[in-house]
Amino acid sequence: MESLYDFIKKQDKLGLLSKQIEEGSNEKAQKTLVDIVFERTLYLVVQKRNNLENQIDRPLKVYIAGPYTPNNASMHDAAKIAHDNTVKAINYGIDAADKGHLPYIPHLSHFMHIYGYKALPYEYYTKADLEWLKDCDAILYYNHDIGNSKGADNELKTAIDSGKTIFFTIYEIPKYVPDKNRTIK
Repeated sequence: MESLYDFIKKQDKLGLLSKQIEEGSNEKAQKTLVDIVFERTLYLVVQKRNNLENQIDRPLKVYIAGPYTPNNASMHDAAKIAHDNTVKAINYGIDAADKGHLPYIPHLSHFMHIYGYKALPYEYYTKADLEWLKDCDAILYYNHDIGNSKGADNELKTAIDSGKTIFFTIYEIPKYVPDKNRTIK
């Protein structure tokens, strides 16, 4: 059976989504994302009914992508919103870890930004995040409001363009169960 990624890629919806994000066509990108999530939901239902599980032979390095920077927030609320967004990303990372994977949570740089002895520019973080994304196997893009997070949208586009496995919900991520009979070398 083909992988979920291959199933969606064959329909070229991810490529279309990447193009729409690049063009800033937020409304079209939202519709494409809804179509992808719907197709994946159907796929997962069929997969479950047929008792098929994604078999993976190692934990995935999963990049957790979602909004961080508050849009249109007052100075009073910005720090709290950024902190709440960080906690949300941490919880998604824990969900991925519970499935046996290795999450990378770029939002943790929030603490470097808040508690560090000096402030680094926004561009430093976005560049560093894309470097880390290169080393990941997959991305969990949990921001379903295209255009709400320029950084997360760019990470999604980069992941699509580089052929990474894309997950839009935690339920899509297969559980990794190590084979107890296999020796680690």
